[in-house]
Amino acid sequence: MDRRNFLAGSSAAGLAAASASAAQHETDDNQIYELRCYWMRNSKTDQYGRLTAFLEAEHLPMTKRTGIEAQGYFRVTLGEHTPRVFTLSAFDSLADMGEKLRARAADKQWMQADDDFGAQDYPQYDRVESRLLRAFDGMKTIETPGKADKPRVFDLRIYEQETFRDTREKTRMFNEEEIQIFRDCGIHPLFFAETIVGSRMPNITYMTYYADMDARGKAWRAFASSDDWNRIKKVPKWANAEVVSTVSNTHMAGLPFSPIK
Repeated sequence: MDRRNFLAGSSAAGLAAASASAAQHETDDNQIYELRCYWMRNSKTDQYGRLTAFLEAEHLPMTKRTGIEAQGYFRVTLGEHTPRVFTLSAFDSLADMGEKLRARAADKQWMQADDDFGAQDYPQYDRVESRLLRAFDGMKTIETPGKADKPRVFDLRIYEQETFRDTREKTRMFNEEEIQIFRDCGIHPLFFAETIVGSRMPNITYMTYYADMDARGKAWRAFASSDDWNRIKKVPKWANAEVVSTVSNTHMAGLPFSPIK
């Protein structure tokens, strides 16, 4: 694929949250998210620095011009393979996503910047992976946090299932009980979603955030000892052995220019 056209033409555009919370939406549609991962390496050509500079200088302004109201850019702080950068976009629906992609393709400033970026002699990343996600009924829209005095800690967690039936059951568990238990214990959700296009399906993907690692530890200790959690994990069909085959967890931090951080 022509690198100059990659960012302009690939699956779903540069990251954004079409709105901050359910209260800001007049639609009953579950949001659609694109979660994109840029795989890089430490190199003399400074892949990380050049990519993040481009995202800040050109990509973020383009999302604002095309009507995407919120945007997420994150770096991996602990997890498999670093350096990596994730971007997150939220759309009100698949139709809204298509509208935003058309607006991006018509943005002459963006297309020129993307052409110039792609014409550089050395690549700014090695590979890009993308997941298309659909928000849960129990949390139909992204919930972006307000401003904070210091950078937050973000978790990206992926729960794989053995079958799509198991995915539906784990999703029901979250919708009916577990999302609220998270909130009660201080685990702040950014989004919960089922992967509809992506790798290692079937799975569900979600992001949570905390003030710092101490707050994260406290929240998960509260969750582990929660009466409600210890009750629902014994419900038939809801035990981890039945609906979660593997778990991956990646710690991330918002990049300095990220609206979500």
